[in-house]
Amino acid sequence: MLKCAIVEDEAAIRSYLESELGKLFKLEGEIAEFELFESGDRFSRAFAEHYHYDVIFLDIEMPGTDGISVARIIRASSPDALLVFISSRDSLVFDTFEVQPFRFVRKSHFQKEAPELVSAILNRLREKNDKAFCITEPGTGDIYSFDLGSVMYVEAQRKDCRVVTASGETLIRCTMKYMEDSLSRCGFIKCHRSYLVNPAAIFLIGRQTITLTSREEIPVSRERLDSVKADFLKYTMR
Repeated sequence: MLKCAIVEDEAAIRSYLESELGKLFKLEGEIAEFELFESGDRFSRAFAEHYHYDVIFLDIEMPGTDGISVARIIRASSPDALLVFISSRDSLVFDTFEVQPFRFVRKSHFQKEAPELVSAILNRLREKNDKAFCITEPGTGDIYSFDLGSVMYVEAQRKDCRVVTASGETLIRCTMKYMEDSLSRCGFIKCHRSYLVNPAAIFLIGRQTITLTSREEIPVSRERLDSVKADFLKYTMR
């Protein structure tokens, strides 16, 4: 099931978009669940609470925080989020370039353009899912989505796991065992009791440390060294 957000200040348009998009996704064999927001401010508060959406449909001109400002907030923490602007002002398309939306759809042409939009969204999500993984935080149910290629390693820190990517880090309240089980299909290597490393991020395996492509070093335990080298060689020969 897809989780989608619609941010639109006019109630009638919100309902119309939910109905029409829901029908089109269903025709493509996907069920979409929509959460509706009447303002950019309300959506921004929900987004800050770690709500995850597969697609966010945004109006631009709204009272309070406008759609482009909302998109800036989204981009600050989710550079790969799928944003679709739906606006009645064609001229605003140029203002959206800085936040790199997936599509800009004119309200006056929505019925004509929506079928192709939905097909394109599903194609992009399928491509993205091949390169991404999601982690559900056990206690809260919050869902975190990461681009697999950007994740360098995971470090256990007491009751949290620290996911380190090329652009930053995220703390998730879970055990290392839970993270290890979640990442097993992605080929991550357990190099130490407190570390999982992405083999794609390995530059050098030494006797006591692994040097990453970022030149950061993480520990490798002596009893795991041989298996880490074997697993890494298997990865390179895939």
